[in-house]
Amino acid sequence: MMAIHAATVGILVDKGKFEPEVALAVAGAIDLAMTQDQFVTVPILDARLHEVRAEIRVLEGKLDASIQAHRSDTERLGAENKSDLQRLRAEFKSDMQRFSAELNAELNARLAQMEAKLVRWVFLVMLGNVALSLAANTMLHALRAV
Repeated sequence: MMAIHAATVGILVDKGKFEPEVALAVAGAIDLAMTQDQFVTVPILDARLHEVRAEIRVLEGKLDASIQAHRSDTERLGAENKSDLQRLRAEFKSDMQRFSAELNAELNARLAQMEAKLVRWVFLVMLGNVALSLAANTMLHALRAV
């Protein structure tokens, strides 16, 4: 502001024919009024716009970094989920194979028990048949002898 102050004093002395002390006082008053009123000049506005643009660029950088971090987290979580899913599939397959083997073994054991019972019944029926045939033959011979 000192350059504006000096230029203002020069104009007031040269063109306005003010005494230097009066010109200095008027320039000081003008400078004070401009400082207190905070007039926005084109250079000040340009500087503020430049600051805002710089802040926007910083925020864009932070946003891009945040988006990249979220993408990275999402990809990591996707990979973890895929790995967990593959592990669960393998566990499920293993459990199903074990269950199938246990079920198959139990069914085979029950079939073997039923087969053993069936063989016993067939044997008993055949034994009973033989016993009845012998009894019938014995009775038939006894009746013929009478």
